[in-house]
Amino acid sequence: MTKRFRFMTGLLAAVLAVVMLSSAVYIAAEADHDCSGEDCAICRQISTCENLLRSLGFAGAAAAVTAAFTYTLCKAALPCTETNGALTLVSLKVKLLN
Repeated sequence: MTKRFRFMTGLLAAVLAVVMLSSAVYIAAEADHDCSGEDCAICRQISTCENLLRSLGFAGAAAAVTAAFTYTLCKAALPCTETNGALTLVSLKVKLLN
């Protein structure tokens, strides 16, 4: 993973966190507003923020389940990949004497 890719991933995560936090703060701040009727702009914005939070929550859950499934599947298919790198002559402290 390159430094640029890690930076972009971190930046994307920070932007996503700010969007989610600002949506939650807006919903909390405008929860007790004076509604003007059917075409209330604040109610529409609250609905949009709720839909955003719901969809981001579903996307995060789907990503977590997919990652866990992939990790479990790879561990089952390749169980000895972790130990292959650890079994060397140096790690086993083998003396090569004649």
